[in-house]
Amino acid sequence: MAVTLLLVSLVLGFALARLDVLPQGWSRKVGLIGYLSLITLLFSLGLTLGSNPEITSVLPTLGLKALVLGLGAILGSVFLVWIATAARGSGK
Repeated sequence: MAVTLLLVSLVLGFALARLDVLPQGWSRKVGLIGYLSLITLLFSLGLTLGSNPEITSVLPTLGLKALVLGLGAILGSVFLVWIATAARGSGK
C-alpha cells in the first residue's frame, strides 16, 4: 500500500506539472518546497536513527565500514546530481 501511494503521488505530481494545472506562482516555488521537504525527511530520519537503541549501540562496532558506506552514498549522490545538472544544462 505504501509503495502504491508513493507511485500514485509521483505520477499525479508529474501529470499536474506537465498539464500546467498549477498556478504560475507554484512553478517557481516547487524547488523550495522540494528542498524543504528533503531537509524535513533527513531530519526525521536522523531522529529515528538516533532514538533507536539497537542502531546506536552497534554504531561503534561498525566503525570504518559505516563511515565509508555513508561517505560513498553522499559522494555518489552529489556526483550523480552534478552529472544530471550538467546534462540538463547542455540540453537547453
